Amino acid sequence: MEKIRINRALALAGVASRRGAETLVRAGRVRLNGRIVTELATLVDPRRDKLAVDGKPLTLAQPAYYLFHKPRGLIATQHDEHGRPCVGDVCGRLPGAPQPVGRLDRPSEGLMLLTNDGELANRLMHPRYEVRKRYQVTVQPRLTARHVKQALAGIELEDGPARLLELEVSAEESQRSWLTVTISEGRNRLIRRLFEALGYEVLRLKRVQLGALNLGKLGVGQTRPLSASEAASLRASVALDK
Repeated sequence: MEKIRINRALALAGVASRRGAETLVRAGRVRLNGRIVTELATLVDPRRDKLAVDGKPLTLAQPAYYLFHKPRGLIATQHDEHGRPCVGDVCGRLPGAPQPVGRLDRPSEGLMLLTNDGELANRLMHPRYEVRKRYQVTVQPRLTARHVKQALAGIELEDGPARLLELEVSAEESQRSWLTVTISEGRNRLIRRLFEALGYEVLRLKRVQLGALNLGKLGVGQTRPLSASEAASLRASVALDK
């Protein structure tokens, strides 16, 4: 594991946000291996170094990033109040205590990011950063050209206007269309609600891309750790340093 900046190490330890951690460092309240540090560029090795704030030792967490292929029927939450199978069950078997990022409703499948990097998770879901998400969608009946234009131009939903950034028709038959669509919003069931408002039933919805991450050939129900370059690219895409 490569070294990380001290403010990020403090954030991963749950002490404060990255900005809050910077304030602690500047105030001389942080010790690294017994010495007070005030330099924000200080690097920390979570495996070996010891951090303390106001004299209290911290448990350092190593950054954990996983790609998960969520199957249909699995609830995309850390916990389910009814005891049903959920993504949290998968997270509990992985090192680093990751949590699921964002929404993917129960009938949907595909790419989910699991991480303990709360700052990254927050930014990926924040509208300000406009992180693009791509899906393969099957609808019935066959999608008309007029409704393609409407979906791209935008329609009014109960919680405000919504539109697709991109829509490509991959295949068609008499009563069905296979689509690839892209959005940058995180509103609940947005794609399903948009097509339902246009008079279509979504038969299948699969997320295949989140920002720079691609599902690729990862099997249903499988996880894999992100490479260092993937994690770095993801953080850079939402203006986070190492």
